[in-house]
Amino acid sequence: MTEVNHMLPMIKNSKSDEVMESLVLYLKEKRDIYERLKCGYCEMSHINLTLAELGLEEDMLDLCRYELELRCETS
Repeated sequence: MTEVNHMLPMIKNSKSDEVMESLVLYLKEKRDIYERLKCGYCEMSHINLTLAELGLEEDMLDLCRYELELRCETS
C-alpha cells in the first residue's frame, strides 16, 4: 500500500491526465459554442418569420389595391 501511495502523485500528474483535462475543457467549450449557436439560430428564425410575414402582408395589400384598380377600370 505504501508503494501505491508513493505512486499516486506520479500517476495524477502524468501526461495522460493533462491530455484528459484538455480534452474535457475542449468539449465543454464546444458544447458552450453549440448552445450559443442554437440560441442564435432560434432568435434568427423568429426574426426571419416576422420579416417574411411583413413582406407577405405588403404583397397582399398590393394585390388588393391592384384588384380594386381593375374593378374601377371595368365599371
